[in-house]
Amino acid sequence: MTDWQQVSLLSVEANLCPRWHQKGLLLIGDAAHVMSPVGGVGISYAIQDAVVAANILAEPLKTDRLQESHLAEVHRQREWPTRVIQGFQNFLQTRLIAGALATQQVAKIPPAPRIMSRMPLVRNLPTRLIGFGPRRVRLKEV
Repeated sequence: MTDWQQVSLLSVEANLCPRWHQKGLLLIGDAAHVMSPVGGVGISYAIQDAVVAANILAEPLKTDRLQESHLAEVHRQREWPTRVIQGFQNFLQTRLIAGALATQQVAKIPPAPRIMSRMPLVRNLPTRLIGFGPRRVRLKEV
């Protein structure tokens, strides 16, 4: 880089496609829902979408009985967890990150969060929520 004109700001947003499927097509990951970079959950949510899709679609695909209702079920199971994490990301971005970036002062952590940070269950909750989402998914054996 030789000039600040070569730098651009990253547009940070989270979007959700209103419909993730139609006959013969299923959107997952960024195609279905763009996640904010806050927390770095985009790839993990794409993988979770793929796991849920595999669990729901494997048998109908093997037996050549795939219906659009199966695709709709993937959307139904993944939309709520996606909305929860996008809301959590939005909260972090607007309440914590934006505030910290808008001031020149050293941030002081209020007493309640300092006390809660010493409680393992409470301290680990945001990390677990970001890492696994509100609904943990596992690949079924077929």
